[in-house]
Amino acid sequence: MKTTILTQKNVCAFLGLLMALTILWSAQAVAKVDTTINEVIPMEIELGYGSVQEEAIQMEKIDLSDIREIPTITFINKYGDIVAEFYGEKSELEKKFKETFKKGQFVTAYGKHEFYLI
Repeated sequence: MKTTILTQKNVCAFLGLLMALTILWSAQAVAKVDTTINEVIPMEIELGYGSVQEEAIQMEKIDLSDIREIPTITFINKYGDIVAEFYGEKSELEKKFKETFKKGQFVTAYGKHEFYLI
């Protein structure tokens, strides 16, 4: 009868040794990450807010000419396409465009913005 190294007992012992080495290796990797974090954080705390306040903050000019205000009333067709948008007070718009409001049917409102189906 031949004797072999690959018995169940030997394979289990080898796998256990591999698992133990893996646990040790991962623990060392975590310890290295912890030490690097502890080294970086005190440097940032020492800088504090003083260094940020000392630097001049450069403001960029923003062009607000393209920003439109939200329309008060929007008329849409049956396909969902916008037919007309009205800006201003609703009471004034109803006076100016009586016929349009008679033809339109109220659909929904979101805040002050109302939608009508025409």
